Amino acid sequence: MKTARISFVASILAITVLLFLPTASPAQKFNPNGTESIEFVVQAAAGGGSDIQARTMQAIIEKEKLSTHPIAVVNRVGGAGAIAYTYVSAKKGDPHTWATATTGFLQTPLLVKTKYNYKDFTPLCTLAFDDFLIVVRADSPYKTMKDVIDAAKKNPGGLKVGGTTAQSPDAIIVFQIEREARVKLNFIPFKSGGEVMVALLGGHVDLVSANPGEALAQMEAKKVRVLGASTEKRLEGAPDIPTLKEQGMNVVYRQFRSIAAPKDIPKEALKYYEELFKKLSESKSWKEKYIKENMLSPHYMNSAETFKLWESEHAWFVRIMKEMNLIK
Repeated sequence: MKTARISFVASILAITVLLFLPTASPAQKFNPNGTESIEFVVQAAAGGGSDIQARTMQAIIEKEKLSTHPIAVVNRVGGAGAIAYTYVSAKKGDPHTWATATTGFLQTPLLVKTKYNYKDFTPLCTLAFDDFLIVVRADSPYKTMKDVIDAAKKNPGGLKVGGTTAQSPDAIIVFQIEREARVKLNFIPFKSGGEVMVALLGGHVDLVSANPGEALAQMEAKKVRVLGASTEKRLEGAPDIPTLKEQGMNVVYRQFRSIAAPKDIPKEALKYYEELFKKLSESKSWKEKYIKENMLSPHYMNSAETFKLWESEHAWFVRIMKEMNLIK
């Protein structure tokens, strides 16, 4: 894990040093009925969770004519989000720029020295939460989390757990399980959720932490078994899956899916976007094509509520990442 973190930090530092920063924009006017294009910045590669979210939003807003502003989704990948968020934060006052914001939005500035933190953005809304599952292959000898914990106690560090990166939500969940059950697991980081599932199906790891959307196809094909969910209560879309809390481990974690804009955008733009995203969140297309198909938990939060969420999540990340020895 230490080696993965060093590599991660070094790559971000190198990218940040080389990064060409745009000049901050002066405050711009915003016309709610205008036709100026909105640049929707995604910090992750095409095909990932944030990219799917942004392109689904773009398609629904345009199809249902929720806005007169055309939307252009642009992937600015690198540095665990540092490239995308540095770019957006430098466009202060620009009301025609959005960005997807998830866990790395708060984590990366804690891990390395960036030119931004969450206070350098305007929160527009939060639309949903990603939950996490503990998954094994269908032919695994582990039928319950108790089986996993018992095996880990007999063979400390012997069970291989797959997840994305050494500071990801997956790593945090595994750390919490270790702490709650007083066991040692062997966390193996991968570059993407897709690689994690391939490793599980190939027998290279014993179990994984994954979003429901990442595991859904394998669940439907009965190639995997889900042992538990890191949720307060059972998932609406999978009521047969017990929570980790039900199984004696106080492990609760969910990843927010927010939308951010540069700092100091006009008040009329913020009001317009809050109303726009509220309509989106209530649309049948959004509920069916995004929330249901990806098994997310819908939860609309306005700008003020989203900022409070960012504040509380930031404080929590500081505490848990110190416990994990990721930061001092």
